[in-house]
Amino acid sequence: MVSRRLLRSLAPAAATLLVAVVAHAKLARTGDAQVSFHATGPAGLSIVGTTNELAVAETDTDVVVTVPLSKLDTKIDLRNRHMREKYLEVAKYPNAELHVAKSAVQAPSGKATGSLTLHGQTKPVTFAYTTKPEGSATAVTSSFRVVMSDFGIEKPGYAGVSVKPEVDVDVAFRVTKD
Repeated sequence: MVSRRLLRSLAPAAATLLVAVVAHAKLARTGDAQVSFHATGPAGLSIVGTTNELAVAETDTDVVVTVPLSKLDTKIDLRNRHMREKYLEVAKYPNAELHVAKSAVQAPSGKATGSLTLHGQTKPVTFAYTTKPEGSATAVTSSFRVVMSDFGIEKPGYAGVSVKPEVDVDVAFRVTKD
């Protein structure tokens, strides 16, 4: 009979081996995705933007998550136009892209640092994440904070009211391995 102590000592090694084996399979997004940002300002101002546009790919060393920014929606047409044209400049910088080293991610949850490219600038970003098996797929959720000025994005404002420079981002998607 295998002792519990031995099983506990082997569990991390088994998890690492599983991550390494899975890392050699091809990653593909499946099902729905949700990306949202939350910006706040004075007097309870709260702006939420969402999109379900998200692609997941991989290189030999990285997982790459790409979000087309032209579909971000705040439910207000004028705000969407200002966000896309004036602040994010999506005609010039159409995507936000996060590169994360495969070796930086350990299942089922944790924190990792990746390289976020937004508005033509690439900066490190630390994010919290969780992974959860769901049948043949894995559900992934993540959250992080972006400081707009770090990426050369002007602090949005309208009629003298502006949001704080920090924006919270939440991401949820499912992936499969072929």
